[in-house]
Amino acid sequence: MASIASLTRKTFKEHGLTPKKWMGQNLLVDQRYLERIVRAASVKPGEHVVEVGAGLGVLTEALANEGAEVWAFEIDAGFFRVLEDRLRSRLTVHLIHEDVLKYDFRELFGRLGRLRVVANLPYSISSRLIFRFFEHRELFDSLTILLQREVAERLAATAGSKDYGVLTVLLGVSASVELLFDIPGRAFYPVPEVTSTLVRITFPKVPPVTVSNPRMLVRVVKAAFAARRKTLRNNMRSRMKIASETMEKAAADTAIDLDRRGETLTPDEFARFTDALIRHG
Repeated sequence: MASIASLTRKTFKEHGLTPKKWMGQNLLVDQRYLERIVRAASVKPGEHVVEVGAGLGVLTEALANEGAEVWAFEIDAGFFRVLEDRLRSRLTVHLIHEDVLKYDFRELFGRLGRLRVVANLPYSISSRLIFRFFEHRELFDSLTILLQREVAERLAATAGSKDYGVLTVLLGVSASVELLFDIPGRAFYPVPEVTSTLVRITFPKVPPVTVSNPRMLVRVVKAAFAARRKTLRNNMRSRMKIASETMEKAAADTAIDLDRRGETLTPDEFARFTDALIRHG
């Protein structure tokens, strides 16, 4: 039987397709890693799974073979034509030719209930997608997603480290993050210059940290990281125009030193500081 790699190259040639680097189109072509991803996802028959960047349908078909009902997003017109030819007879696969960053998942959630994501995310939009899933976390049970290793490490970084950032904090208050295993560049076509990591992000119905106003938290965290070398005090003042008196009261309530840099605050500290800012106006 022909390998996934040879079938992928043949499909590109027959359909006159070329992988678009600017879209992060690096397709998984190693059967062993495909099987490991599917096992890690542990989908059950009848589960509703969202796949982003379906490519030529390799993972899509593997998930459907496990009994999942798959909503597969692919924005590339050439790839989408291949998906239609390959999977049109699969009644449990629903192909969606739309920009997933603009898609209204609430409609899908309203019909199906909480969703799962299993996907090899396009490198070019992975961080924006994760932030979007965070914003709609009440719609999703979990994300089992393939990312560039540097992005994956950022999601699991500790406070004060160079990789610690906005997404780290936001997932820290809302989810659990597990780095499962690495996949080398040679497992993809075309071969990227980076290693990828499979990550599992789980959104429990009761989040690990209580936040009274999630939108305000996002504003505070973004402001705190806007200039990493500046103190929390300076970033809050310049980015959010928060009065010094309000900051001082919030700092006293939470025992947080305003002369610390934002990147040193843990997710719990960010949540407590945000709540204190709200209490004091």
